[in-house]
Formats: sequence, C-alpha cells, structure tokens
Amino acid sequence: MIPPSHSPLLDALENGPINVAEFVVALLTNPAYEGHPVVADLGTHAEKIFGAFLQHSATHGKFIQQSFAVVEEAYLQEVRALASEDSGSHFGAATATVQQLEEFDVEEMAHTMETCAPRMWHMLESVLLTRHERQGLGIAGSMGSIDQSGEDESTESADDYWNQVEEIDLEGIIHQLTGNGDPPLSVKDWRAKRRSAIRKKTVICSILMQGINQKSNALQSIIGFFLQSVHAPYSVINTLAHLGVSISPDAINNALRSLSKEAELSLRNLGHSLIASYAYDNFDVDLKSHVPTVEKSNDSLKHLTSGLLFPLAHGITPDDLRCSDELWKKSLLNPEADGQQLHTWWDLIDLHEEPTAEKPHYHQFNAWMFLNDLCTYGPEYFRQFKPMVTPPEPIEQIPLVKTPIFAARAMNINNSTVSGNIRAVVELLKQGGVHE
Repeated sequence: MIPPSHSPLLDALENGPINVAEFVVALLTNPAYEGHPVVADLGTHAEKIFGAFLQHSATHGKFIQQSFAVVEEAYLQEVRALASEDSGSHFGAATATVQQLEEFDVEEMAHTMETCAPRMWHMLESVLLTRHERQGLGIAGSMGSIDQSGEDESTESADDYWNQVEEIDLEGIIHQLTGNGDPPLSVKDWRAKRRSAIRKKTVICSILMQGINQKSNALQSIIGFFLQSVHAPYSVINTLAHLGVSISPDAINNALRSLSKEAELSLRNLGHSLIASYAYDNFDVDLKSHVPTVEKSNDSLKHLTSGLLFPLAHGITPDDLRCSDELWKKSLLNPEADGQQLHTWWDLIDLHEEPTAEKPHYHQFNAWMFLNDLCTYGPEYFRQFKPMVTPPEPIEQIPLVKTPIFAARAMNINNSTVSGNIRAVVELLKQGGVHE
C-alpha cells in the first residue's frame, strides 16, 4: 500500500514532463543543483539507496552488474598506475645494472602497491585472509616489515614493543572482542600470517602488472636471477615465466650479459685509477658427468681461482703508493742497504706518545675490552653497569667507510704452484686493465 504522503510526489512525477530517472540524473549532474538540500540528502543516504536497489528484485541483477563494472574499472586503473614507468616497476633485462639489483626492495614494492592501489590491496587481503585474521592483522599493522629470508627486520625497539604486547595477553583481549569461537591466534602467528599475506599480495599484483605492461617485471626479474643462481632447470624457469612469476631464460641471459659488460667496465675503470687493491683465492668445483666412467672418475674436480678488486679509501692517491724505492732502501734483501736495527711488534707499543696518566694506551684498551665483554656477555647482574663503561680515547682514529667490492671473472688457473700464482696475478691485473 502506497503511503498517503507519497501519492502527490508520484502523481507529479507520473504526469510531469520528466520521469524519475531523468529527475535524479539531472539533480546529480546539473551544476545548477550543486549544494541543493535535495542533492545533499541523496549523498547522505546513498548507502541506504544502494541497499534498496540491491534488495529490489527488478533492479538487483542490473545493479550488481553495473557495480562490478565500476569496481573492475577502478581496479584496472590502479593496476595500470602500478604498471606505468613512473612507478619504478620497469626492469629492462637488456640494460640491467648492478644498481637496479642493489636498490630493489620487496618491502618498498609492497608499500608502493598498498599506497598506489589501496582498493586492490585490501580486496586481495579479503580473499587471502579470514575476517578473524584480518582483525588480528589490523592490530598488528597493515603493512609490516618483511625481508627475503621470511623474518621481520626487527629492531630493538620493535622487539621491546612486541614483548610488551605479548605480556598484556593480547590474544585473550582480541578473542573476547571478536567473540569468535575459534582458538585465538598468538601474536607470533599473526605476524607470520601478515608476512605470508603481504608476500602473496605482492606476487599477485606483480603478475597483474606484467599482464598490463610486459615491461613491468621488476619482481619477475629478481626471481629469474635467483633461479639462475641456484641452477634451476630451464624447464622450471620457462614454466614460471609462463605463469608470470619469472622472466624467460632468454631475458635472464640478456640481463647477465648486460651485467657482465658493466662489471668488466667497472673493473677496468678501477684498475686504471691505480689505487685498486687486488685479492685472489682458490676454489674447487666438482663438474660431475651425466654418465660417469671409471677412466674419468677423477677428472671432474677443477681447481679454479676467484678474484676481487676494491678501491683504496681514505684519500689514497697514486703518489702515496710510489714507495718502492724507499722499501728497497730498507729491505734486508738489498746488499747495499745500510744496516738498520730490526723492529718487532713490541715496538708498536711505543708508536704513540703515552698520556700523562698512569695507565698506558694499551692497558686502557684492554681494561675497556674486558669490562665491555663482561657487561655484554657476562652474567645478567653486570648488565646494569654497561652504561658506566666508557670507551678509551681514540688515537689517530681511521674513519669507518663502506668499501665497494668488485668481483672479477673466475679464472681457470690452479694457484697451488708458483707458476699458477704468477698466472693468477697477471690475469687479474689484465682484468683490471693493467697489462702490456
């Protein structure tokens, strides 16, 4: 039965020059009605109106279909934004650089996905987790720290926080608030669920991004490099590439060639600077045959040589290394060298002028080291005294710097002999661009 208050409105709309649909569309689209109380009322009760459309048998199907179309377009726009070059997800295999590998961060990628595609991110969370688990994750944090090993990047403050959380019986509180009959999850289980959900959402979003744009393959490239490093069969890599989880073997090989060229150029530039330090060592590789025979059973072990180059830091210049004449003048192998008194390690104690205090420098250092180890690794009682242990006064302290390391190409040289060592040095210098 139609309420009496609705009859005049229905009659006016039925007999008027405009129908209900045109009237509502005009109210919502015509700028002249912006700010009108009727339009504001429609916006306030939009959720109730949508619910009525869903419940009405005549409009339910069409409304669901239209709603899905709107949601699909919203998801598509978010994925397109993530797959664009501006998002930083493009990884050109043919022009891959070491810097791209070093700067890749799964946690940062997940954070970007959550920020730029929040609707997609939360939809995947709804699919991957139950309501009870999502409530627990909401308290633990929407975006947690994850690393490649699967453990949280815990700091001391974070550990203290979670220890306090466990002490206040968070499990029981959440169980009472949710009223769920299932056994409550522990904080540790919640954190594991969070890490697992973030990984899965990151992989799913990466697959969708590559489907939109083939160049959006940062995660796939990293996974491809990992598969190559562990000698995964090409059939496995191809399968994962078809699934959108990895790049193809050809793309991996292109990336490796690009990285090899960059490494070769870096080695030569460092070697030409003449302030590089060279290091090499031997390693063994057992190249097992698919069809072993008695005659060649001992030929599979290969003795190879690895090498490293790294720059000399702290302002070292080539002129600082021009000391061969001075070393030869003081060498015991030089027959023309003046007789000089030999020095031992004990002379290092008097290398620096001792302070006026009673304890020499080395006594101060030994005392500090003993007390520091006692308060750090000793019985719990001594931990309270650690703030009172002051470090010794530094003398000509060498600044701490991060030294870049450049790996040289492995050499098919056995350096267990004198001739092998000579060949290893010559070959390593040649890789550094220092040769005849």
